[in-house]
Amino acid sequence: MLRMTTRGSGPALLFAGLLLLQAPGLSAQDIVFQGDLPRTLVFIDEEGRGKVASREMTSFLREAGFPVIDPALAIDESSQDLVFAATNGNDGAATQLGRNWGAQLLILGVADYETAPDPVSRTLQTATTYVSVRALRLDVGEVVSDASADARGIDATGQAARTKAIQTATQEVIGDFIGPVLNDWEARPWEETAYWVPDPGSVESVTTQQVASSSGAPGIAITRADVLPTTDAVATRGIGVVRRDEGGLSGVQNLVRLEGVVVGDARTVDVNGAPAQIESLSDDEAARMGLGGSGARKFSREFTLPVSQDSVSVVAQGSGGQTVETFAAPRIDKRWAVVVGVGEYEADDIPDLEFAPSDARAMRDFLLSDAAGPFDEVLYLENEQATGAAMREALFVFLQQADWDDLVVIYYAGHGAPDPGRPDNLYLLPTDTDLDALAATGFPMWDVKTALRRQIAAERVLVIADACHSAGAADGDTVGGGESNQIAGGFQALFTPSRRLMMTAADTNEFSLEDARWGGHGVFTHYLLEGLRGAGDLDGNGIVTFTELFGHVSEGVRSATNGRQNPQMSGLGDIPLALVGG
Repeated sequence: MLRMTTRGSGPALLFAGLLLLQAPGLSAQDIVFQGDLPRTLVFIDEEGRGKVASREMTSFLREAGFPVIDPALAIDESSQDLVFAATNGNDGAATQLGRNWGAQLLILGVADYETAPDPVSRTLQTATTYVSVRALRLDVGEVVSDASADARGIDATGQAARTKAIQTATQEVIGDFIGPVLNDWEARPWEETAYWVPDPGSVESVTTQQVASSSGAPGIAITRADVLPTTDAVATRGIGVVRRDEGGLSGVQNLVRLEGVVVGDARTVDVNGAPAQIESLSDDEAARMGLGGSGARKFSREFTLPVSQDSVSVVAQGSGGQTVETFAAPRIDKRWAVVVGVGEYEADDIPDLEFAPSDARAMRDFLLSDAAGPFDEVLYLENEQATGAAMREALFVFLQQADWDDLVVIYYAGHGAPDPGRPDNLYLLPTDTDLDALAATGFPMWDVKTALRRQIAAERVLVIADACHSAGAADGDTVGGGESNQIAGGFQALFTPSRRLMMTAADTNEFSLEDARWGGHGVFTHYLLEGLRGAGDLDGNGIVTFTELFGHVSEGVRSATNGRQNPQMSGLGDIPLALVGG
């Protein structure tokens, strides 16, 4: 067997690859790839239900070790036009399509064919086919390889002849096609900054776009827009439970606190038609928001908002009279959640977790209670339901329905692990994970980041992760990642400065503890639930916010574990999460 490697081979890779890949009867079993391969999405335009060319290309890539994204998930209604444009040569649409679904490499093609009675035998059918493909790297949006081939097949039926011809042409295309793809992937480092966009509603994305498009007007970004408690119990429930269409609330007003930052020469900032207070921003605050050296300032205003009004306008005016306007929705319109708990693993070399499913069930039950709203849509995956495909569909399809003024909560309890061959590639472990094929069966942190930045439009997102448990210590080098909890670090790197918030169970050099003494829960989720049920209402105003909740969880976990476990958080602003006694 000839072995190819995608790392450290240089020109030898192309030579070896062409020798092998031009061999007749090529199959993925003939080749072993080592190292990091690009996450790949395949679309080949082909008539008929068989989709022979797509199946042949995808099967080869999967068997060779490529992490291949299931294209069925990408054929939602919103992607149809992009797919059509991409397969018809629009590389801009192709780049957008691939990035939307977390691909690093997009393979696009067409398979055309004709069938007719075979002129020699007269009893058989002959098919002629043409298969053409091209591959785009999605960090730079460039075609890195293309190939085409003709073939003929003869068989008893037209369908069989067509299948045979397309299989032959596709195998020939692969032989000409894959070597240049891999050589390019080896030769050019991945340009991560060219691939990722900032989070929706983030300080960076909003202010940059506004300043660039407004001819000198200031840039503004919202860092907090919350309904505050009042003495009126009905109005207090404006944190998201009461909506305009519920009726019977004529005259109800909610007290709102809105905060933000303004970048550039701003003379005034008006919030809901009245001037806001503008103050200087400390160097530390500016650095935290990614605005160091920009001359940014912060603004704030408290005001009342009638139930009949959902959004408010924020307008900043420059000294030259130029203005820029943005909108904020202090009330949460709709609440969405994905809750995942994995304690039972199919693979014998992944230790089970005793309390992860009960943690997830308790979190689901809370989100469906009156104290949490309740949430409008909750997708729950436990043990055998929490496959890699189901987790991907939950983040990429289910949560794609959330709008900009909605709230999204993602909760995960289970194992996480780095790839042994590439420790910088981090994975959550679905129930069907195979540690020997982690890139193909694990749920990569890459996919979490892609879903958050390209699929989920909601500006308010809360990610809560209880991963890398001490129960993995029996096989710690494989499952827990040795002496460090790299998964916690992966979660902490998810967001650009925005109103998207994150809470993890432990720091990067610690593991998450679970034990029967915490009521059948991990220590982190024990204090998380305790805080949401009222103990986290630190100021006694009847609402538990994210920052209050983290304060309760952090203090409780550190005390209960004698400092061995220290929860972490990130994000700007605050989100009301629970009503005490609701």
